[in-house]
Amino acid sequence: MRRHKKKLITLAVIIITATYLFWPGLKPDHNGPLHLHLSHAASFGEDAGKGNVVGIEPVMEPLDYATPERFKAKISGYLNEAQEKGWLNANTIVLLPEHLATWLVATDMGARVYSADDSTLPLMRILASEPVEALKSLFIFDDADPWAAALFRARADILSENIDHVFGGLAKEYGVTLIAGSAALMTAGIYDEGLSYGHGPIFNASFVFGPDGLPIEDAVRKSHPIPSEQGFIKSFPAKTQPVFTSDDLEYAVLICADSWFDDMYPPAAELILVPAFLTGATWDTPWAGYVGDEPAGDDWRADIGNITEGEAWVRYSLPAKAKAHGVANGMTVFLKGSLWGVRGDGRALILQDGTLHIGEAGPSEAAIYNLWLTVAP
Repeated sequence: MRRHKKKLITLAVIIITATYLFWPGLKPDHNGPLHLHLSHAASFGEDAGKGNVVGIEPVMEPLDYATPERFKAKISGYLNEAQEKGWLNANTIVLLPEHLATWLVATDMGARVYSADDSTLPLMRILASEPVEALKSLFIFDDADPWAAALFRARADILSENIDHVFGGLAKEYGVTLIAGSAALMTAGIYDEGLSYGHGPIFNASFVFGPDGLPIEDAVRKSHPIPSEQGFIKSFPAKTQPVFTSDDLEYAVLICADSWFDDMYPPAAELILVPAFLTGATWDTPWAGYVGDEPAGDDWRADIGNITEGEAWVRYSLPAKAKAHGVANGMTVFLKGSLWGVRGDGRALILQDGTLHIGEAGPSEAAIYNLWLTVAP
């Protein structure tokens, strides 16, 4: 009897400990105030009636992802600011940053998910809410980072529904073309069944929504994932990336590191738009060189440690590559804020008829930038 009593006590301790670790907590207050942290807004060029690009660098916080409605309201706050300035019209393209939508996998969870300081426990708490799908991913696939992969496979349906609902709804509500940043999404693509289906590889993918709220062409899938992504995100062939057309203007969307590689720049593109996320480094720290994939040649190696991260973005990404490929207009925007211990930095890069403008917003400051186009969209 005493032996069974010890087993029961041990079992009770295990159950209590597991409950404490994996219980996501009670539902948080979804109705609290939304903080835009907006400190910078600037416009470049003159309105010639030929359309424009509005780049938004939001400051995001974990609670912003508590529900799709709260997330949508947060992004609406920035769009309302742009609208008040007269920057939104039928020929506007809105550009949002990389991985903005990734954390929509965390919607509709308990308060302990949003109050955590790092991603480890929240990840396990979300997986515990999807045990069957998580186990399927862990047993079927052989990913270097199996837990992160299981998270995005287990909630792929929820994530794709959120992306479609939120960004498609915003594009239709404001009557603009909207580049929905990006998300780590399983089998990312536009299908009859929706934005994602079935079990397969996970891509860092962006979607472009038209003013009717529907996705255009195909998903943009990152070709050069960085080391922090490579454990669960697959590379996509550069030559099969879509090019988008709006009236007479052809434009391409290059996700973050892809903008550092010549093979990503389509010959016919007149406008290059880059959703980006800089983490693990700051704009002013010494540049550590390319991470992950490297371009041909060694000329860049002399700059390692001798220029800043920001100077490297100017020298090796959109500003330099666009010039080399004869593209006069483009924009890069970065995700800001701190999400489960992952902090974003970066300064917007705005290329206006060959002239480079660099944003001023720091890692805790949101910004909106407007670029009037000289080529009719």
